[in-house]
Amino acid sequence: MLSNRQRQIVAYLSSRHAFVTIAELANKFRVSERTIQYDLTYIETYQEEYHLEVMRNKSLGIKINDQAAVQSSENDALLVHYSKEERRDYILLKLFESVQPVSSNTLAEMLHVSRRTVVEDLKSVQSELSDYSLTLEYIRNKGFVIEGSEKALREAYAKVVQAYFTHATPQLGIAPFSQKELEQIRQIVVSSLRSQQLQLVQEAIDGLIFHIVIAIHRARDQFHFDIPDSEYRRLQSTDAFQLALVITQQLESLFNVTFPKTEAAFITLHLLGAKGTHFDAASDGDALGQVIQKFVQQVSAQMGVSFDRDHKLCTSLLTHLQPAMHRMRFGMTHTNPLKEEILHDYQELVAVIQQQVQILEETYDVIFSEDELAYLALHFASSMERVDNTKASRIKVVLLCGSGVGTSQLLKSRIKRIYPELEILDAFSIYDISESFLQSQSIDYIISTVPVDTFSVPAINVSPFLNKDDRAKINQMINAYREATVAHDQLSGPVLKAVLPPKHIVTAQHAEDWTAAIYQSVDVLVTSGHVDEQYAQEILAQLDRFGPYMVISPHIALVHAHFEHVRVPVSMAIVHFQEGVAFDHERFDPVKVVIVLATSNAQVHLNALGQLSQLIMNEDDRQHMLEGHKTAMIESIERISREGNL
Repeated sequence: MLSNRQRQIVAYLSSRHAFVTIAELANKFRVSERTIQYDLTYIETYQEEYHLEVMRNKSLGIKINDQAAVQSSENDALLVHYSKEERRDYILLKLFESVQPVSSNTLAEMLHVSRRTVVEDLKSVQSELSDYSLTLEYIRNKGFVIEGSEKALREAYAKVVQAYFTHATPQLGIAPFSQKELEQIRQIVVSSLRSQQLQLVQEAIDGLIFHIVIAIHRARDQFHFDIPDSEYRRLQSTDAFQLALVITQQLESLFNVTFPKTEAAFITLHLLGAKGTHFDAASDGDALGQVIQKFVQQVSAQMGVSFDRDHKLCTSLLTHLQPAMHRMRFGMTHTNPLKEEILHDYQELVAVIQQQVQILEETYDVIFSEDELAYLALHFASSMERVDNTKASRIKVVLLCGSGVGTSQLLKSRIKRIYPELEILDAFSIYDISESFLQSQSIDYIISTVPVDTFSVPAINVSPFLNKDDRAKINQMINAYREATVAHDQLSGPVLKAVLPPKHIVTAQHAEDWTAAIYQSVDVLVTSGHVDEQYAQEILAQLDRFGPYMVISPHIALVHAHFEHVRVPVSMAIVHFQEGVAFDHERFDPVKVVIVLATSNAQVHLNALGQLSQLIMNEDDRQHMLEGHKTAMIESIERISREGNL
């Protein structure tokens, strides 16, 4: 695995599109020319694995072609970058589950961080182990092991597994299982994988364990599902199927359940879909990953939750969807025994997923059933627990210096005291940070005590003592971030056509008065199940109290009320009244168009509302509304939505 500095060298060379001398690289990365030579030799050994083409010229220097850089970036995109707490948990699990000492290099590769970062993480691990009367010991030239009594080891492992699942996954389906049972399930999976020398990424192990938990629910409730005989025979011929049989047999004995023969086939799909420490290229993981990112962005915008800041969500969805897509392509029914509970507890989330999942359906020509939608909702619900909206609104920064130890730690203590609005991810050496890490952690700014110009994330150069000029730079950065946040909020959320479909546009209506007009207009959204019937009463109460303030321009009213009776994130309707309706407005009567806005989130409707204002302000579009030309209105909404997405 390439070190962070070696990855930076690859990124730098590929961005230059020309030969670069060894001396220039040494000066750029502040190391000796000999160190650069060693790095380049090591990079060349990974040419095939990373699809790199390293070109040397004795007089000109070294060059990496563009295509190699693109492929390298795609490889980096598949890596998951964990928080400090997640790294501690994964190190603990690895140490508990390994029969041999674990080296710091192994942990660094597993977590995609530097060895120095792992050494710091091990201090946290040691502290955690002391709570269980255990110690972390180092065996020279071999690695780390956990020492203590067998009783303490088993009790600690059970508690670590239980704590991990408490915050790593939703409690649906997990709660009925005891610490001991969760420990036993995980031990069966890990020991079975170890016996076949099969390495899975942490998210793949989590996905398989969660699948097993649901499978046990199914078996206890006697749920059954089918799989085509031809597909079953194909899976049966694989080595993964034999491993799946071993797992199911142990689970049947442990939990006194009987699985249908097809359960081994579904476990096989999980194993095949998430094989190795990187995702299997043959399964089109890269392409699927890009579609998943777009899907998550759309759900994030419509829900008003920063799912797109949770890199782990995309990875866990990729692990889940690789076998799921295979199931759906072959029409393999996969019943979710927790479906009703999930649909009830996460109604709003499921509604948004159902609307946005068409991105996946259209790309891969599959249909997501309610059972499959419920599985997706579990992943987003788990992400929702990880995404702290309070923290998400803070500015995320990393601190850099030459070593990552001295000056950046001093800077960290001063910034934490002066700027509570900054969320400091950590202090790093400039050589221990990479572009992919910054992007995956959604870092907003770099604050550095040394010059930085190699990353896309904006950087501010300050002194360790944070003098007046330095504080002025940070103050300017914070103000710029706030302005950018306002602009982003105004552009976030679904486009107009997504919340105002053709069935929500009704023309040539008649109403005796404004009360009847409000009820008729709101009924469009009631029929769609987007609002309760009481929503119209709330609007009328507001009009009775404050007068016709919702009449916003000549002959057009935009009516809305509080979110209590709204069942979806955002929805709209346009109702045209042929003769117009008196709203007692002194200038804008009669009202010929009533626009109903329903939203359950203060920010998520802003994009669609902005596009609606464009519709109203455009003279031709406005005239189509007032005359009730439905086809022309639909075309205008399509145009404005399309332009807003460019």
